[in-house]
Amino acid sequence: MPNPDKVASSSVLSRVQALISSYGPAIFIIGAIIGTGSVSSLVWAGAEYGMSLLWTLLLSCIFFWVLISLVSRLTFASGKTFVHLAKEQFGSAGAAYIVIAIIVSQLASNIGVIGIVSEAFASWLQIDTLVVSIGFSLSIYLLMILGKYSTFERVLVIFVTVLGLSFIVNFFLATPSPAAIVSGLVPTIPQGGAVVAAAMVGTTLAGSVVVMRSYVVHDKGWTLNDLKHAERDARLSGVMIFVVSAIIMACAAATLHVQGLHIENAIDMAYTLVPLMGNFAATLFVIGIVAAGVSSAFTNALVSVWSISDFMDWCRRPQTKHFRLLAIPFCATGVVAALFGGKPIVLQIMSLALQAIFLPLLVLFMIILGNRSALVGEYVNSRLVNILSIITLLFSLFMAYQAFVGLTELIQVTNQPN
Repeated sequence: MPNPDKVASSSVLSRVQALISSYGPAIFIIGAIIGTGSVSSLVWAGAEYGMSLLWTLLLSCIFFWVLISLVSRLTFASGKTFVHLAKEQFGSAGAAYIVIAIIVSQLASNIGVIGIVSEAFASWLQIDTLVVSIGFSLSIYLLMILGKYSTFERVLVIFVTVLGLSFIVNFFLATPSPAAIVSGLVPTIPQGGAVVAAAMVGTTLAGSVVVMRSYVVHDKGWTLNDLKHAERDARLSGVMIFVVSAIIMACAAATLHVQGLHIENAIDMAYTLVPLMGNFAATLFVIGIVAAGVSSAFTNALVSVWSISDFMDWCRRPQTKHFRLLAIPFCATGVVAALFGGKPIVLQIMSLALQAIFLPLLVLFMIILGNRSALVGEYVNSRLVNILSIITLLFSLFMAYQAFVGLTELIQVTNQPN
């Protein structure tokens, strides 16, 4: 006779697993955004400018919710992924713009992501950075070609939980100023903060993640019958991304910023965890940053290969030969920083700013598609959705300009002789 306690425990565990699985797309998107790039830009923002750029994060999460809700409805109503729709409605040139934007930004991002992870891990264990970067690049490649969607979800749950808990606990121990948090909701861009603000938009309001959302809900098998649940899933994504991101920024503001410390190397970000574990902060940080790095580098490579395959009308299954060949360069870029030098954090900030530059045209495509009744039928954009979408477009244009200005300034500073 079965033990009633074990049966009840198993039943509870099954319900929890089912609940987590039902919000798989949200977890997938959170794992893609709350990664090394996000941590880098948020810690840099908190260290250099305190909480003054919190408003940028809030608006980015609101507009992110608008876009992933819109792309989900487009995918459900048409039964097609966003890249496929763009190719069908705007021709190969329109779809090529989206795919090229994803390829360029994600290649650049993975140089920074794996570079940061490798630098931090190598500094922690006092081993060669190149060896570490090769190891991480190979691990991410194997995860891509051997995994499947359900496996990806479970892995991302673990990664996001490890990173999130590290900073959430630290948030309560670091005691950031409530006044500073509130003042950060007042829109202002401090001197030199344009590229960091754009990077925060690039990692939160990322065009590549919006495109990924289309693939994830499509592969999850959701349809118009799941529209209401997809809306809840989208809201969960936006809220959780804001909460965790704001906590990371607040930790840096309450530790690095108040002490006048600056980020020079990846391991410097461990100081944000000093109130939590003292000298053990570096160890805890490295565990978190590795989890974040693997999740973001993996999703960067995955959305790139998916987009190329979709554009070429190829199968997107990891078991195919072309998928495995396409994955190689997106994973191999992880050794670039170790081979050729440079500061991975700066490279990461620059790659995120590129995402902000590419975003406006993608948003415009989505607005046009969402208003074509021949394509989406009765699910055409409502007046409210159009207003929010247009505001999102204007915000993306503003941040694209800030990204261009900031990148220009950063490149000039980087090229100055020491």
